[in-house]
Amino acid sequence: MKYILFALTLTTTISLSGQISFVDKTNFAGLGGSHLNNGLALGDYDGDGREDLYVSALNGGPNRLYRNLGNFLFEDVSVQAGVNYAGTSKVSSWADIDNDGDADLYVGNRDEADLLYINQGDGTFQEEGAIRGINNLFAASSVLFSDINRDGWLDLYIGNVNNPNVLYINNGGGYFTDHTQASGTGDQAVAMGSVFFDYDLDGDDDLYLTHDAQVPYILFENMGDMTFTNISADANVNYAGFGMGADVGDFNLDGYMDIYITNLYDNVLYQNIGDGIFQNVGEAFGVNDPGMGWGNVWGDFDNDRLPDIYVVNDYYFSPYENVLYRNTGSGFEIASEGDPCESPYAGYATVAVDLNDDGLLDLLVANNGAPGGQLFQNTTSDPKHYSSLHLEGVESNRDALGAKIEVYTAAGIQYDQVIGNSGWAADNGRWIHFGLADQQVVDKVVIRWPSGAVQQIDGLDVDQKYRIREGEGVISATKEIKNQIKSCRAITADDELNISFPGAPDIKSLTITDMSGRSMPAAYTLMQEEVNVALPSLQSGVYQVMVVQADEVCVSRFWHLGGIR
Repeated sequence: MKYILFALTLTTTISLSGQISFVDKTNFAGLGGSHLNNGLALGDYDGDGREDLYVSALNGGPNRLYRNLGNFLFEDVSVQAGVNYAGTSKVSSWADIDNDGDADLYVGNRDEADLLYINQGDGTFQEEGAIRGINNLFAASSVLFSDINRDGWLDLYIGNVNNPNVLYINNGGGYFTDHTQASGTGDQAVAMGSVFFDYDLDGDDDLYLTHDAQVPYILFENMGDMTFTNISADANVNYAGFGMGADVGDFNLDGYMDIYITNLYDNVLYQNIGDGIFQNVGEAFGVNDPGMGWGNVWGDFDNDRLPDIYVVNDYYFSPYENVLYRNTGSGFEIASEGDPCESPYAGYATVAVDLNDDGLLDLLVANNGAPGGQLFQNTTSDPKHYSSLHLEGVESNRDALGAKIEVYTAAGIQYDQVIGNSGWAADNGRWIHFGLADQQVVDKVVIRWPSGAVQQIDGLDVDQKYRIREGEGVISATKEIKNQIKSCRAITADDELNISFPGAPDIKSLTITDMSGRSMPAAYTLMQEEVNVALPSLQSGVYQVMVVQADEVCVSRFWHLGGIR
């Protein structure tokens, strides 16, 4: 009966926002085509503060790495980065396995050995799976990182199809040992979606697994000694369906993470009622979606303080489109009817991320077949306030996986956990987004780090992105630009770039990058309706210029001849 209390409590504290809506920005972003067709992984591989995108191409490979240039612009850097694997991949995940400050990449394959790409720090990667003790050959369907023993190094769990799952312990420095048998996690069912999270709030990550073919799902409790115990039946989470993806979120703001599971027919919402017990409230709250569900993701898409659920269905095999379920505080309602995010295609993976820095979560969807992938910009009216946090561990693992966050405002407390992969073949990156409704200030943030340290930060402004380091506090804060990207006209003449504006420019910053993302020197002069940029040091090639003004961002690409005339 706890879900009834949820309705009574939240309806008195939540101010609902405007209508959730999206527009399709796929072609604008340069992501059109049939290649975004399976797994999606967000990670900031170049350290510029923006989540880049890696795509596992089940059909129509090779895999692709898209560098995020900001404001819905992406550049395919797969070849120069050395990660354009041309086999058959299902899933990938970013993680700083060696704690050196940059994101490494694990790729799970279907027919060949998995790949572990080590970030070289210069925009390129080196495959070192075998060297570092990884040898998975069993058709990976899920890849999860977690510091299960809380020693500051990320461990790796791989779910395989019809073969034993594998747990690798990080011995330090990103070198691994197979710990599957000793841990008790060698599940050999038809593994699909899985997720690490702390279901019982005891400080360590537990493991939830879904299975296809009506094999009961499993909750492995982390016993704190590098072993796990199957408590599925006692916890009431041993549903036996055709499970695909699992993601966690605290939909009723009680501090306990709940589980949403997409199935091939009849999805499940497990409410965590505490004391190690879950209750299936999917049908009661109207989110048991009868479609052929694959991906799913929690996210507060209207910033009203309540996590919503986006569900990706395979429309090719069932007459059900994708669905966005809006959390109203008294249950859920369908908010996607007639919206482009319904996307009637064969949907697989999905991730939620703010791609244009306007404080609203956008959506990426991978479709198996035409039209490939899709990018949906969130255009919700009256979106309310937000706060976005990125944690950096010091004593804890660098990615801060397993950290728990409490955000305190006058409206109450919100909770979230930093996790790796979730849903189906999806990595949502490391920025944690909190909608704040009408709140004007965050009174305090409490972070419970995997190391055991507890850190409190007081008095944060809303509508900002904060980077927080363990033991130090806020190390950077960025006020996001709310205006959409605008195009400007950039023309090269000799060694000068001329950028035209409709009015007098008010330049806050101007940056030029090459197509690998490296910044170029840029000295500029302001004119009445244009900016002149000197280019004497540039070699011939394609470049991008980004001009940030007080109320807009202007981006243009240009071809520079260098010394060739």
